[in-house]
Amino acid sequence: MSSERRALLAGMVRQYPLVLKNLKLYCQNLYRRKILRTNVVGAYSAVFYATHKCNLDCLYCTQKNPEVTSDEVSTDDTIRILRAIRRDVDTLLITGGEPLLRPDIVALARAARRELKYRSVLLVTNGILLDKKRELLEHLTGLVVSLDSVIPDPSQSLSKPSVVSKVVENLMMVKTVWPPRSVTISAVVEGHNLDAMEGILEFCREHDFVFSVQSAQAGKYPNYALLTNPRYRAFVEKVVAARKTQPVNGTAKLLRTLLLYRDFTCYPTLFPRVNPNGDVFYPCEPLRKIAGNLLEDGSLRAIFARGRRLYGDIPECHSICYLFGNVLSSFYVKDFWGFAGDTIRRG
Repeated sequence: MSSERRALLAGMVRQYPLVLKNLKLYCQNLYRRKILRTNVVGAYSAVFYATHKCNLDCLYCTQKNPEVTSDEVSTDDTIRILRAIRRDVDTLLITGGEPLLRPDIVALARAARRELKYRSVLLVTNGILLDKKRELLEHLTGLVVSLDSVIPDPSQSLSKPSVVSKVVENLMMVKTVWPPRSVTISAVVEGHNLDAMEGILEFCREHDFVFSVQSAQAGKYPNYALLTNPRYRAFVEKVVAARKTQPVNGTAKLLRTLLLYRDFTCYPTLFPRVNPNGDVFYPCEPLRKIAGNLLEDGSLRAIFARGRRLYGDIPECHSICYLFGNVLSSFYVKDFWGFAGDTIRRG
């Protein structure tokens, strides 16, 4: 047996609960696709928007003016929503807006991890308020912190460069509590900020944070003009090469698909998105259709069944939303074994 295969098997044994979960869902979704002839696949992990409010105003943000919004509900009702999500998945991504603006965010994370027994609870944040919510770290399994630059620029009011010193200070605080690879630094590349992106990549290497990148969307579409920029293409290859020496989110094939706008098939119900009031998008947020509410319907599965009856199967969208989760859904469903093998080898 080759050393590579031995390492893969060792990784599978080491991570057997996750391997079993992935294998079970893969088989279920293969049955759905091949026998039931539907692309409405079972959920792997849920994305919960804790709030639409944010304390920044980043130009590229896809959530700054969401077309479908809802009001936050009480802490008790929000925990009921999280309980309903837990019936279908055991991993949760809490996002926004800026989740740390919710006064009850610690209570929600505590309930998700300790009471509802989510295996994984990740939180996406701009990082400004982490020092005010240190208790939150006790109830999360990881953070995703967005950065535009590691060089402060106070002149850019309400953008991340204007607060980068505070964010970096808070990241160093988190590093004293957690292993650095529990933190993912999320960056958005545009044609004008390649110097900043390379600086963030180096910052992640220096501190052993996970680097994650996607390109800015022009509305609902990718910025195809980037593909004519030789330096952008060189940056993509630099990120792919960096995987050999530092933690980078995504396989080489996934990164090139995501950043070079190659074809993929989106399976949005793999990562269902839930609004603060419990409304669930079907099949995805950009289509602006709500198929049900978790406080009323009780499960994602029931809502997806209704969504399919009301709106039909997943439409062919011709790969226009080049967001990391969308591309990841394609690899998870269609290239499961290659993606899983790469993940385990790196783990």
